Parts: sequence; structure tokens; C-alpha cells
Amino acid sequence: MRFQETIQEASQAGAVSRKIVIALSITFIIVGALFGVQWAVQLKYERARADWKITTLPRLAGLTLANVGMSRELESLKYHSGAGEHREWVGDPVLLMTNGEWLVYAFRHGYNNGFVNHLFLAHGSDDRWYYSTYHFCNCMAGVIGDEPPGSIAEFAQRYSAREFDGKSDECLKKTWPLKK
Repeated sequence: MRFQETIQEASQAGAVSRKIVIALSITFIIVGALFGVQWAVQLKYERARADWKITTLPRLAGLTLANVGMSRELESLKYHSGAGEHREWVGDPVLLMTNGEWLVYAFRHGYNNGFVNHLFLAHGSDDRWYYSTYHFCNCMAGVIGDEPPGSIAEFAQRYSAREFDGKSDECLKKTWPLKK
């Protein structure tokens, strides 16, 4: 009789352990699938961001003072940059520093949770290229009320902008928020 009880207990324990293995396997598969989907979606948006960079850099390179629209926007900012309470320095697509330097820029909004970083690209009057993942928000709303930077160097420090060669994928790297 004792032998039969032992066999019955073993088969019940085997059924319980099989159920645990099946439950853990299903959980593992679901978690793996969720991570896989997140990775695939993030990869899709990162590719779109990289494609945007490819089309934006030549467009920015073509925007010089010879461009009528850009020239008008810069002149308008200079006209409104008097010593009043609020000095305009943010135009579309140009930012004017108080020392007269300027940046022609384009901005792609990412996700505020860091899932896909924002991307700011700019070509300066100093003939250098800059990038940042700072959250400028749509239409530069995140900085429009700030005091204008004194120079491109001050802008770069304030808004986590980094210099790059104007071609490479270096500009797709994260600059902001700064790690603590």
C-alpha cells in the first residue's frame, strides 16, 4: 500500500511541476515577444530619424544668406533684437545670437520618454555643423522665451549641442538629457 501512495504522490507532484513549467514558459514567451515588438518599433523610428537626417543636411547646407527667405528672416530678427524686455532670437529656420552669429536649423520631434530621441541639426555662420537631442519642442517653443545666447558656443553649452562633420551618423547620438 505504501508503494502505491508514493507513486500517486509522485504523479501529483509531476503534474504540479509540469503546470509550473508551462506557466513559466508562457510567461517567458510573452515577455520575449513584448521586448521584440518594442525593439522592432524603436528600430523603425530610429531608421525614420536617420532618413530625415539624410534629407535635411543638404537642405540646410543650401540655406545661406543668398537665400531670400532666410535673409529676410535674419533681418527681421536683427530688427526685433533691440534692448527691450523680450528680444526675439528664434525664427524659422534661423536662430540669432546677440553677437550676430546665427544658426540655420531643422528640428525633428522625438518621444519625450526617450523612446526615440529628438534631433536638432544646424549649420552655423561659423561654417560648422551642430546637433542636439535637447527637447526644443515643436516650433522651438521650449526656448522661444529664453534669453538669447551670446554666441553659438553659449547656445551649444546651454542646449547640449555638439559639433559634427555635417555628414556622418555622429549626429544621431544622444546629447541630452545629461547623465548624472
